[in-house]
Amino acid sequence: MNNRLSIFFLVFSLPVIVAIIVLSNMAGYENAEFWSIELNFVITSILLIACIVNNFKIGKGGQHGRAWLFFTLAIALWYIAERVWTIPELTNSDSTFSYADLFWFSGYVFYFLFGVMFLKPFSSQISRKNILATSLSVVAVLIFIFYITIPSSNISENILNASYPIADSIMLIPSILGIFLFFKGRIKFSWSLFFFGMLVFVGSDFGFMYFNSTGDYYDGHLIDIPYLYAYSIFIAGLIANLNLWNKTDKNKPFNEQDKLI
Repeated sequence: MNNRLSIFFLVFSLPVIVAIIVLSNMAGYENAEFWSIELNFVITSILLIACIVNNFKIGKGGQHGRAWLFFTLAIALWYIAERVWTIPELTNSDSTFSYADLFWFSGYVFYFLFGVMFLKPFSSQISRKNILATSLSVVAVLIFIFYITIPSSNISENILNASYPIADSIMLIPSILGIFLFFKGRIKFSWSLFFFGMLVFVGSDFGFMYFNSTGDYYDGHLIDIPYLYAYSIFIAGLIANLNLWNKTDKNKPFNEQDKLI
């Protein structure tokens, strides 16, 4: 039942996001910007509320509880970053760095901690070859992104432009390893959504960097579609997780639950 609800939400949300962004772009840039911001607010608000409910339901005890607390902190910080991004007074300044950047990077730290704490109980299922292959893939992606997104001669701007690909690439490591565990059959589809979501998030962020570097990006650009959908994937994972924990044995570690693997 929990997977059905998640899949229904995923199937429902994608065409809605696509339709709103595409149609608003056809109506003009101003409409695209307005609907992208509104849609972002609605989706991220639902996500943050779901995170808070999830935390209250699971509690903060043990490694699993702390992992979810870190995930919620990451989403909360990104939620603030999203809101700051829409305030011209806080983003349109002579400084290369903005308040939004501070919240974005802080959120990355907590998501990485979430990923590490989530994967730690499954460490025996992850070989050194898996880690090496993942790291080499991430480095290759990072070099490519550096090549296409850092043309500026401004040093401070280059530092900022380089910081996001590095942060995104680091997020790819736990995400790819988590997806590997899913295909290996060690975690359920519902749990893998938190890693698939980050994979889509990072991919859309790379797309944003590219279009921003060419001067083609604007609020409401079509690259916002996978970006918004990544948040929806997180919501789908939380929907499943909230139902899943009604069926668990509270006396067992989460990696030993029969319902989870």
